[in-house]
Amino acid sequence: MKEVYHTLIAIVTLLFTTLCTNASNKNDNYVLLPDSSNFVTASLVVVSPGDNVYSALGHCAIRLECPIHKLDYCFSFGTNTATDEDFLQFFAGKLEAGFLALPTEGFLKEYEMEGREVKQVELNLSLHEQQRLWQMLDEDMVGGSFRTFNYLQNNCSSLALKAIEWSLIGEELTVNKWPKQMEMINGDGVRYLSRLRPWLSFVNMTLLGSESDTYWEQEHRISPELIIEALNHATISPIDSVAPRPVFKSMPVTLLQKRSEIHTTPFTPTVVFGILLAIVILITVLEWSLHMHKVAKILDVILLAAQTIAGIALIYMSTVACLFGLHWNWYLIVFNPLPAILWFILRKKSWYPKLYLAYSIILLAFISFWPLTTQIDLEHQLITMALLTRCASKYFFLKK
Repeated sequence: MKEVYHTLIAIVTLLFTTLCTNASNKNDNYVLLPDSSNFVTASLVVVSPGDNVYSALGHCAIRLECPIHKLDYCFSFGTNTATDEDFLQFFAGKLEAGFLALPTEGFLKEYEMEGREVKQVELNLSLHEQQRLWQMLDEDMVGGSFRTFNYLQNNCSSLALKAIEWSLIGEELTVNKWPKQMEMINGDGVRYLSRLRPWLSFVNMTLLGSESDTYWEQEHRISPELIIEALNHATISPIDSVAPRPVFKSMPVTLLQKRSEIHTTPFTPTVVFGILLAIVILITVLEWSLHMHKVAKILDVILLAAQTIAGIALIYMSTVACLFGLHWNWYLIVFNPLPAILWFILRKKSWYPKLYLAYSIILLAFISFWPLTTQIDLEHQLITMALLTRCASKYFFLKK
C-alpha cells in the first residue's frame, strides 16, 4: 500500500511539474495570469516542541501548494514509525529516515490534537526553483529512507534547509547573521535547545563526548526553534550578481495556536542523582557506625552492575554506532566494564583492595577535570562522587 501511495504521488508531481514547465515556458520572469497568481507556493512550516522524546525539539517541514490542481502537501523529514525497535535502531546509529509527503490537512491535525503551535513562512523562490524543490522532494521520498536520522545533526530542520539550498538554480543562500545561541560550542548549544527537557539533555550530553567542545557546521545543527530567526537574516542571490533578495517573502503566519505546555518533572537528573549520592553517603556512614555491611554490599552490587551496563552501552555508542561521529567520550573513564572484570578475576588476591585506591584516585582526578571541558556537568559529577564514596570506603574498610 505504501509503495502504491508513493507511486501515485510521483505520477501526480511529475504531471504537475510538466504543466508548470509548459506554463512558465522556462522563463522565471513569466507573468502569471491573475487567476493563477498562487500557481505554486513553497513555505517553511515550523512546529513547537511536544511532550514525546522525538518531538522534544520541535519539528520542521516544507509545505508545497498548487491551488489550481488542488495539491497541498507537507514534506517532512523523519522516520515512518516511532516504535521500540526504532528507539534501539537510533542508539545503534542505524535509524533510517527520509522525506514523507503528507496532506497538509492531516499534517496539521496531529499537532492540533496535541495543542502545539504551527507557524508558516512563504519562501521567496522563483517559479522554476519551486518546481525543482517539489520535484526533488518527491524523488527523494520515492527513493525511500536512505539517510540515517541523527537527531542533533541530520534532522528535520537541517534537511529542510538543505532542500531549500538544493532547489536554487544559479543562486546561493547566505545566512548573514546566525542566532546568538548558534555561536555556542556544541555542548552549550545542546543544553540550550533541551533546556526544558533535563533528562533529554542528560542523555545527549552523555553521548556527545568530546564533540561537546567543538563546532559543527551551522547548517547541520540548525534547530526548528532557531531556523526562522536564522533565515530572517538570510538572502538569496545570483552567483554572478550582487543583487540579493530575502529568503522569506512574507512575515510568519500562525496556522495553529499553542494550547498546551510541555509537562515538566521535579525529578530532574540533578535531583535524582543528588538523592543517590545522599543515600550512598548515608549507607556508608551506617556501614562504619552500625556495621551494616550487608546493606552496603547490596548497594555496591547495584552500583557495579549499573556502571557496567552503562559502560558497555557507552563503549558501543562511542566506538561502533558513532551516533554523533567517531570521538573520545570522557565518561568512558567513569563508565566502563573494567571494574567488573577486575572484580571477577582478581577479587581473591591479597592486593586487590589497592585497586579501590587506584580507582578512587582516577575518579577524584575526573572530578577535578570538570572545568576543562563542557561535556562534564553536575548530574554526572554526582554519580562520580557516589562511586568515589564507595570506592574509598571499600579501600579503607578492607585495609582495616
